[in-house]
Amino acid sequence: MSKIKNLLTTQRLNQFASLTIQKDQWVFSSTENRHFDSNSRYLFVYVYEHLTEITPVYVMNDKKKREELQNRYPRAKIVDTDTRDGIRTVLESGVWFTSAGLPVYGVGLAKKRVIVNLWHGVPLKKIVLAENKKRLLYRMFFPLVFSRNYTWVLTTSSRLVSVMQESFGIRKEQVKVWGQPRNDGLFRIRKAREVLSEIYQDLPEFTKAVLYAPTHREGDLVRLFPFEDFQEQKLLKFLEQEKLLLCIRTHLYTQKVKNLPDSPRIRWLNEDRAEDVMEVLDVFDLLITDYSSIYIDFLLTGKPQIFLPYDKQEYLAQRGLNFSYDKVTPGPKPETFGDFCIQVKELLEGEDGYEKMRGKIGRFFNEVEKPCCAQICSQVQKYLES
Repeated sequence: MSKIKNLLTTQRLNQFASLTIQKDQWVFSSTENRHFDSNSRYLFVYVYEHLTEITPVYVMNDKKKREELQNRYPRAKIVDTDTRDGIRTVLESGVWFTSAGLPVYGVGLAKKRVIVNLWHGVPLKKIVLAENKKRLLYRMFFPLVFSRNYTWVLTTSSRLVSVMQESFGIRKEQVKVWGQPRNDGLFRIRKAREVLSEIYQDLPEFTKAVLYAPTHREGDLVRLFPFEDFQEQKLLKFLEQEKLLLCIRTHLYTQKVKNLPDSPRIRWLNEDRAEDVMEVLDVFDLLITDYSSIYIDFLLTGKPQIFLPYDKQEYLAQRGLNFSYDKVTPGPKPETFGDFCIQVKELLEGEDGYEKMRGKIGRFFNEVEKPCCAQICSQVQKYLES
C-alpha cells in the first residue's frame, strides 16, 4: 500500500469507523515499517518481557519477517499496515512509539493517542526540517502529518532540545530528555568471541574486535580505507600481526562499496548478519567511523574511536552538521594508512590521548548514562493515568 493510500484509509477509519481506543495496547514501528530495528525494537522487547499488562503491537509489513516475529513473540500482535485490519489495530492502540516515520499516516491522530518519536540517533547531522536539501513540499507536508501528531520527541541531552525542536517543528516542552532504548544494551558486559561466534563460522583467534561503520553517501559509493597509500596486503598483514578481527558495516541503503580481499580477519556485518548494529555494538574494542552518530552511542562504553572524514567539505556542504565536527569528534583522524595502523595499535594498547575529550563529549551528548526503557514506560504510564 502506498503512503497516499495508507493516509486515505487511515483518515476514513479514524473519522468514520467505530474505534475503541485501548490504553494498554502499545504500537511500535521503525524503518519503513519493514525492519525490526532501532529504538522501537528495543523498547518493544522491554515491554514484551517486563510489562505483561501491556499488549505490544509491532508493525511489520514484510511477510517473512512478520511471521518470524510472531513466532518469536507469540504474546504480541505483529501487524501489517498495508492492510485495513492492520491499520485498524494501530488506530485502536492508545500509545504509539516510532523511530522513523509513523505506523500509519494521517492528520489529527494525536487527539486520542500518545505518539512518541524515539528517533534513531543523536542529531550530529542536520535532520528532517533542518536539512539543507529539503524541498518546500516536504517542509509543508512534514509538519501536517508528523509534527502535529507527536506528543513527544525524545533525545539524550538537554543541550539537544533546541536542535530537536527546530528539526521537528515542535514546541520546546514536547522534547523530553529520556534517552534512547537502543543504548540499554551498551551497559552489558559480554565477550566479543562469544557474541560474534553466533554470527560467523570459524572465527580466527583474535585479541581485539574492531568495527568499521561509515555513514551513507547519497548518490556516491563509500570509500573504505580512503588513503592514497592504502594497500590490501598491508591491511591483511597488519590485522594478522596484531591479531585483530575487523567487522565492516555499511549503511542500510548502501548497495556497493570498494572491494576488499577475502580474509578470515575481515567480516561483513550488514543486515544479513545483524539487522540492527546495536545488537552487538557493546562487544567491540574500537570504532572507526566518519559522520555517523553511532560514535555518540559508543561513547557510553568509554572505548576509543578513530574518524576517517575523507570527504568532509563535500559531505558537510551537502548535509550540514549541528555542531563543529572537529570539536565533537574525540579521536584521531589519520591521513595516511601508515598513521592509521599506528593509531589503531596505540589506542588498543591503551596509549590514548583522547580519553578526557571522550568523557567531555560523552557527557555533552549523553546525559542518560544508564538503561532508560523502564523510565520511558513509567513516564508514559503516569501520563495516561493523569
